[in-house]
Amino acid sequence: MARDGMPGRRAAGRRAPWPQLGGVLLALALPLGAVALPPAPPLPPLPPLPAAPREVSDAWISTRLRAALVPLQRRGAAQVEVNTLDGRVVLDGRVDNALTLEQVTALAGGLRGVVEVDAGALQVGLVPGAP
Repeated sequence: MARDGMPGRRAAGRRAPWPQLGGVLLALALPLGAVALPPAPPLPPLPPLPAAPREVSDAWISTRLRAALVPLQRRGAAQVEVNTLDGRVVLDGRVDNALTLEQVTALAGGLRGVVEVDAGALQVGLVPGAP
């Protein structure tokens, strides 16, 4: 406990002794010379990852895209509903500007299994409930 009665606080002007102690230990160790340690043995190779399925479901695509859109929604830049049928993603809702519209369509188009992205129902303008 410090002198002022508050735990964890030091009196004004006092420094922790650790920097001085570190300097003393360094000064003692330098004349002794550095000791070289043998190199660590190489790590064994990682096992191969299981192969991802080549076919992805519509539910996987929708869920993955919804998760990717969360940061935009938290920022108030987008309020988008995602529907997927046979790899075709339909986006509905509002985005705050054309750049966000491009981001959303690029996110959707970049997902594995997406055949087509229809963003015709997305409107650019004020997003309801935006901060």
